[in-house]
Amino acid sequence: MNWKLWIKGLRPKTLPASVVPVLVGAASAWRGLRQSTVCPDIYPVPRSCITALNIYHDAVSRFAAVLLACAMLALFLQIAVNFANDYSDGIRGTDASRSIDEAEGGKPERLVASGVRPVNVLAAAGVNAAIACIFGMGVVLLSEQYLLLPVGAACLLAAWFYTGGKHPYGYMGLGELFVFLCFGCVATLGTQYALAGRVDLFGGIGALCTGLLSCVMLMVNNLRDVQDDAASGKRTLAVRLGRRRAEMLLFAVLAVPAMILLIAGLLALYANAARLWPAALLSVWCLRFLWSVAVAVRERRFAAALPLSSMALLTYGAAHIAAMLLSV
Repeated sequence: MNWKLWIKGLRPKTLPASVVPVLVGAASAWRGLRQSTVCPDIYPVPRSCITALNIYHDAVSRFAAVLLACAMLALFLQIAVNFANDYSDGIRGTDASRSIDEAEGGKPERLVASGVRPVNVLAAAGVNAAIACIFGMGVVLLSEQYLLLPVGAACLLAAWFYTGGKHPYGYMGLGELFVFLCFGCVATLGTQYALAGRVDLFGGIGALCTGLLSCVMLMVNNLRDVQDDAASGKRTLAVRLGRRRAEMLLFAVLAVPAMILLIAGLLALYANAARLWPAALLSVWCLRFLWSVAVAVRERRFAAALPLSSMALLTYGAAHIAAMLLSV
């Protein structure tokens, strides 16, 4: 078995998109739990504070277990999506031009296009999806947030129908929308809800930024493959818009987290929050990566743009986490 090829099939550069939103949601949940336990120094202690403290202690006792389950769920679901996409694109012939080595052609190898039996790739997708389901049930049972069960089922269906089925939405230009929903809203806010039982503004900001930065990774891929996708009938958003307008949309998407980071930094300076300086430094580092992604896309250096977009997501996650932990 060609293990090197199978490792490439995992698409390691895309995996941060699964874990970072979970950690952002967890940090937002932790801040919310800590804030809810701030009570006035009076006696008798108000009933609302006793209730908040009980919720806090109950949540903290299972925080690590729920967080680990959320992270593993997201990671294995992402791996399952990658294998499922490889299978579906491979049997359709969309990946026919990707059987060459990345170092030679600038495009990553795909398993089915490289000669791996499609049934083996489909089995790998199924095994990873099953593992994700096990961790998903763990999240629901540990958190006792049963509303997350249908949400998880919807994400599992979205994972398959991205490129699978008779009418895959990834072939209709809707891939970015579902990436934003699944890797932004569900991963971040779902984690926060599982850990704290509610969502807040900071979780919403984290969901917006992680969702958009995850979309950037997909948009970079689609811009790289726009000619091949158009020839094979894969009508991605980049194909529908055309290269120039797709690039402009990508720059606009990059601008949103950049503006949020700048505004957050200015507010921290105004409040003289010196303890937030690590978050500020990470924000500056993230802005640097966002700019580098824009430059690489403009120069059509997509092999460099993809890891840069992954680093932008990682550094944004680190900045958000640092801000949440240091602000309470």
